[in-house]
Amino acid sequence: MLMMAPEAAKLSQNIKNVKEAMSRSMEKLSDDKDLLMMTPGPTEVPPPVREAMSRPVENPYVQEEFSEFYHSLEDKLQELYGTEDDVIILGGEGILGLEASIASLIEKGDKVLCISNGIFGDGFADFVESYGGEPVVCDFQPDKPLNIKKIKEVVEQHDFKLATMVHCETPTGMLNPIEKVLEILKEEDMITVVDAVSSLGGTPIPMEDVDICIGGSQKCLSSPPGLTALSVSEDAWEIIMEKEDHHFYTSLKGWKEDWLEQGRFPYTPSVSNLYALDESVDSILREGKEYVYIRHEEISSQCRERGKQIGLEFFPETEKLCSPTVTAFKVDGEADRIQKEVREKHDILLATGFGDLKEDIIRVGHMGYNAEESKVKRTMDALEDVIG
Repeated sequence: MLMMAPEAAKLSQNIKNVKEAMSRSMEKLSDDKDLLMMTPGPTEVPPPVREAMSRPVENPYVQEEFSEFYHSLEDKLQELYGTEDDVIILGGEGILGLEASIASLIEKGDKVLCISNGIFGDGFADFVESYGGEPVVCDFQPDKPLNIKKIKEVVEQHDFKLATMVHCETPTGMLNPIEKVLEILKEEDMITVVDAVSSLGGTPIPMEDVDICIGGSQKCLSSPPGLTALSVSEDAWEIIMEKEDHHFYTSLKGWKEDWLEQGRFPYTPSVSNLYALDESVDSILREGKEYVYIRHEEISSQCRERGKQIGLEFFPETEKLCSPTVTAFKVDGEADRIQKEVREKHDILLATGFGDLKEDIIRVGHMGYNAEESKVKRTMDALEDVIG
């Protein structure tokens, strides 16, 4: 078909614009090719994990080999979690795990205890409300630990079906000691849901009294974003299967009925992401998860010690509350400037805080592949230079 001159000129200009945009993108990629991403998720992804993701894609519905692979990955995740409970892997990042847990467990009008000292703890309450439940938030200051006495008092005042909490509040670098909290809740026969998205694979999780534990691929596992893993206890499954109304993508019921009972996936798994996750989990198990936890403790200690030397304070009230996977430093009103200068001068990407704390916190993610001495040293050298 012949093209009129104005149309040809327009097409030529469009092609030119596309080429210029591609050139700018390549320049940007070139600028960032040595960028060290020391954020608390997504993290740097190691080459073997990237290579695993590039494997030829198998058909989950036709090739039995993929089902065998998926079963094997579930077994490895059980070992990583330290549980015999079922483990399922959803195609969506960690927030899907939080929402799916609530969507699958509660009926309209159910009371849910949401224990919170941060953004993600509050987020559970939002999910509860959106699915017709009644959230009762037992909240604490974001730099302080959970108060056992207050939690006990709230539990005694209400008839709760389940409780939610966050193990590691990534935005504030807080690792919540939840063992005693879980004991109290299980004494009341409450279903417990724990967000361990930024702790799974980086520090031990007290699994004994946890009914649903949520992990994410892009944090300590150093895999690409896109998957959330959940361990689900028999008590949790009983509640889920008794529930009358279910959604689809956010419901765990289909995974029980289709996959666990019939070996048929309820929807198409994220095949390439699963290949990557498998390599990530293999890497942890090869090293030995106990040694991985020690590595995270040692590296986080080095990060905090260097922070103290250059005059930085931690955001959590005491150092013992600091997470071994992410360190949050107080930098009142300076976070954006520090983040920008560290990137421009030293090719290192850090994270600021969230919400009201966005300008007051700078965060170093030393989790998974980034829990490595030379990377943390390079990062803290850059922070010292920028802070002065």
